Amino acid sequence: MSYATVEQYVARFGDVSNEDMLQECLDDASRVINVALDRAGIDRSNPQGEFADNLMSVCRSMANRVMPTETAMPQGVTGYSVGAVGFSESYNFATAYGTPKLLDSERYLLGISGKVGFARPSYGRLEANDA
Repeated sequence: MSYATVEQYVARFGDVSNEDMLQECLDDASRVINVALDRAGIDRSNPQGEFADNLMSVCRSMANRVMPTETAMPQGVTGYSVGAVGFSESYNFATAYGTPKLLDSERYLLGISGKVGFARPSYGRLEANDA
């Protein structure tokens, strides 16, 4: 089960030609969210209210980043160059294309951002508070 529906995606990002592919992207994004929530120890069994809205928003945003577009420029492009006589064309992407990933802002919305731990470099010696 995905956290966002095709209708919710279309309401935010517009019509898509392949709803089956969109549903797969929403399902993939939901699986990534589930893993992140489980690792953070956050109960996802019965999302309600603002938490459910945040799950839906994050799910459809993640799906939108991996959903192919119907324009000449692929989604997620950070650089583009065109040649002339040799007819070359290249695109640069910031991250791997097609793999849903949680952004820091999305992790914050889901309550799983912040400091995970800390390290104090003691360089091999024990301090008074270490024992």
